[in-house]
Amino acid sequence: MTLPRVPDAAALSSSEFGLALGLIFGRFFLDMQDLHYGYWPPDLPRVPQNLSVAQAAYTELLMSHIPAGARSVLDVGCGAGNTARKLLERGFRVDGVSPNSFLTAVARQALGDRATIFETKFQDLVTDRRYDVVLFSESLLFIPLEQAFTKAIQLLNPGGHVLITDIFRVPAEGKSPIGGGHELPRFRETVGRYPLVQVQDFDMTPGIAPTFDIVNRATMDAIEPAYRLILDRITLKYPFVMRLLRWWFRRKIARYEQKHFSGRRDGANFMKYKSYRLLLFKHTDA
Repeated sequence: MTLPRVPDAAALSSSEFGLALGLIFGRFFLDMQDLHYGYWPPDLPRVPQNLSVAQAAYTELLMSHIPAGARSVLDVGCGAGNTARKLLERGFRVDGVSPNSFLTAVARQALGDRATIFETKFQDLVTDRRYDVVLFSESLLFIPLEQAFTKAIQLLNPGGHVLITDIFRVPAEGKSPIGGGHELPRFRETVGRYPLVQVQDFDMTPGIAPTFDIVNRATMDAIEPAYRLILDRITLKYPFVMRLLRWWFRRKIARYEQKHFSGRRDGANFMKYKSYRLLLFKHTDA
């Protein structure tokens, strides 16, 4: 499937632009159909070529925790629509939410008229539809917790469920080289203030960590050398301009290089500073 052109790349936020770029390169080089991390069974070799297999294993694990009897799912941050497509194939009624114009176009291309994709932030969604499951698959980290739970409860059918798979920050000594995620203690405190009872809490961290080893290795062995080579080439051709730019933006460049090329964004540091969890809650106000 040919990906659509980015309708207005300048309007995308930095995170949205990164997701769009990641999908474009991931599909071309690794046959990736998803944007979420891979979940690596013990017997799956940890090589980049298996990332799409690990992503499929992640989706299977997620879908296996949808409660029996559920018929309708709202996929919040539906990405490229691949999870929604698999849910549709299993007989669920599925809608999606996506604030990213590029990914919305990709999802609509994949799903056609089988699902409605609301192109909006989840907290701004307005609809009369109600769902048995509100699914946050690596999308909760982009939404303020109070707004996420308030809106989710509004959209649930009586006795419905909230299913979350996402990264969380945990207390640890030192500064994490890996960003993202709500603080896990604050998440637990916040959800405790809503009419939601926890049904499942599964720690996916060990199965997710190999994704960071693969990305870190690709960064250090391929992306950084290419980055240095390109800079050297441009500097050779435009020495004065590059010296000026590197001096003017020296702090930003230093922060960027420290963030991406420290070699610390690996599985070990992921397991130290983060917790990746599958969480299922039932709405208690029937």
